[in-house]
Amino acid sequence: MKEKYQSNILDQLKDKIYLIAGDASPRKFYRYYNKKHLLVYCTKDKKNNLENYIKINNYLNLNKIKAPLTIKKSINKNYIIIEDLGDNLIKKIIQKKRNKFPYFKKIINELIKIQKIKPNRILSNYTGKLLISELNLFYQWYLPEFFSEKKIRKIKKEINLILIKYIKQTLKFNKVLVHRDFHIENLILSEGRICFLDTQDAVIGHPMYDLMSLIDDVRINLKKKDQDKIYNYYILKNKKISKEFFFHFHVLSIQRLLKILGIFLRLFRRDKKKKYLKYLNRTWKLIELRLNHEKLKTLNNLFNKYFSKDIRMKRWI
Repeated sequence: MKEKYQSNILDQLKDKIYLIAGDASPRKFYRYYNKKHLLVYCTKDKKNNLENYIKINNYLNLNKIKAPLTIKKSINKNYIIIEDLGDNLIKKIIQKKRNKFPYFKKIINELIKIQKIKPNRILSNYTGKLLISELNLFYQWYLPEFFSEKKIRKIKKEINLILIKYIKQTLKFNKVLVHRDFHIENLILSEGRICFLDTQDAVIGHPMYDLMSLIDDVRINLKKKDQDKIYNYYILKNKKISKEFFFHFHVLSIQRLLKILGIFLRLFRRDKKKKYLKYLNRTWKLIELRLNHEKLKTLNNLFNKYFSKDIRMKRWI
């Protein structure tokens, strides 16, 4: 039935639209030739993805944060039509710039505005259960490339004994709107404004989560001094920072980066998508950077024990 729906809408519009992208999600994006609208198609079993996308985008726009407006929705037929904000992705812009910092300042200014929005009941909490389930993707998809099931259980037990304790310590600070996939491929410049894409997974979470997602983005090779500069600018502009937050930044980054390793391997093995493999080595370098914290010495030793340079720097393709 879902293929019938897809065929119908695409057949109806075949002379008006063309495929531009499918991301790491179940969605496909089609651009109208007039470049005013995009059609977003999603498999039937993931239609909640579209419903959340509409609700959260509406809420952001209501609070003067720019996200694509919905032009038409047909959830029962697995698609929506949204405004087309163009192709001016932040990633494309900053790759051409020697001095990237002015753009990151703009992004941080918008992030702080987002974090000042009063969380709405449409948003769920970024619970410990959810954070741990994301972490499990690393054990389920990445580690089987290198270890037996028995060894994976041992590694998981030892890592979780330390890491989950620290993750739980962050939860009491879950008080702000968190985009949850806040990286430069989900940011676009339209009419001089930073606009936000892929908002459907937004939750109420920790102020450091989106900040570290931006700074420790595996898709761009920021130097350590530039990462620190962006972090310090956020601290300068945001006075409500607890002294524990710098440590939480490290903990949440490790959780997210391990999740990313799992997701990218799942995309490769299950979905036959190879393009994310090129980011795996960079992901490990960021994990190493964030493990280099005085409170994480024991965890760092565990990683050195189990994950050799050959594992971390494996050439996948």
